[in-house]
Amino acid sequence: MRREFIVPADAADEARRRLLRDLHDGLGPSLAAIALGLRAARQLVAHDPASAGLLLARLEEEAHTAVDEIRRLASGSYPAVLARLGLVGAVRAHVASLTDRHPVRVDVRCGDLPELPVSVQVAAYRIICEALTNVVRHAGARCCLVGLRFDGCLRVEVVDDGVGAVPEQGDGVGLNSMRERANEVGGTWRMELSAEGGTVVVADLPVVGGV
Repeated sequence: MRREFIVPADAADEARRRLLRDLHDGLGPSLAAIALGLRAARQLVAHDPASAGLLLARLEEEAHTAVDEIRRLASGSYPAVLARLGLVGAVRAHVASLTDRHPVRVDVRCGDLPELPVSVQVAAYRIICEALTNVVRHAGARCCLVGLRFDGCLRVEVVDDGVGAVPEQGDGVGLNSMRERANEVGGTWRMELSAEGGTVVVADLPVVGGV
């Protein structure tokens, strides 16, 4: 006898919301980086085909990673890059991918971190990726600092020297997504202007238990 399972409307809506957010936070930055890389390769191919070939080879790897991300979303597991490299390695890999094809300089500074729960790793990684996407697309920044440190909780900071965002005027999908990521693990998130005129994104994520 066939059994039919009815998913409550609110649960289905929540599942769709999570999927849309994961598509925005995960595949969005990855595909944006690939698009930037393809533009750079197109500009290189005429006068430096060797460099264009190396860049295209890396973009091919990143496209495979995006395919893996789609499979991850389908299976409900956490990002493959976190499984392979850990939080710090995954952040450095994402930064390397962005700075290969964009003039902004990004420094990653990490203190001594304890073993982190998977949920906190995912929240931190997604917040950093989304914040960096905003820096690349909107800030007009020359330099950016990504900080990870532990002082009773995991503090995530992304600071740029760009034009400065005004939080009251920026409440789109990306900003809401970062806020929700922090809230879901019991943390806090804020975005503010820095004293130097750029933008500061800060998330404090509590670490309770292990992975």
